[in-house]
Amino acid sequence: MDASGAKKRDYPWTVLVVDPLAFPLVRLLERRRWLTPDQVTYVSLLLGVAVGPLFALGNRGGLIGGAILYYLSFVFDCVDGKLARLLGINSPRGQELDALADGARRGSAVIGLGFYAWRTDEPATTILWILAFGILSFYFMEISGAEKQTAEGGLGGRWSKTLARRRLLPTPGMPDVSAIVFVIGPLVGAILPALYVGIVMVAFGILLTFRRRLRVKD
Repeated sequence: MDASGAKKRDYPWTVLVVDPLAFPLVRLLERRRWLTPDQVTYVSLLLGVAVGPLFALGNRGGLIGGAILYYLSFVFDCVDGKLARLLGINSPRGQELDALADGARRGSAVIGLGFYAWRTDEPATTILWILAFGILSFYFMEISGAEKQTAEGGLGGRWSKTLARRRLLPTPGMPDVSAIVFVIGPLVGAILPALYVGIVMVAFGILLTFRRRLRVKD
């Protein structure tokens, strides 16, 4: 952790797209003390739950609004962790609340896209792809847990160390996948292509996790 409360390394979407907004918010909240980390998590939770109903509207405005709320929810999700680490007030309750907000955001988005798919010309096909993405994502998170690869692991030590100097992990994670499926796809109106990309990324992540686990010596 550095002086900003950030983790030593994080995923590309978080470092490159979310942190530029999260860092100023963390500094503001540290100085003003308007919200506690748990209260920030509640903000993230409320924004995340609202994603699904917007997606479910089945129109362009709903997709854009849902994508924006998903992004903002994830920003506040990053803010609460940074603020808690910076203030030194991490707690089991805060971690559970954070996990609840994460799950609610993703669950709301998946359900909302399911309702959106029902309004399309090929609802069955789209819903099946959404279910496939949801199942694979859940399985990936179960087997990978909170593990993040070190500078010596991943896709090559030298490459990984180069990325480490910029706080970047060597391979994408669920924040990056979720950004493609729930933010970029809805923003550009490409739900199915985003799902295809997301599924490929999750499948790749599962293979890397298998490889890493099978290489662990007894």
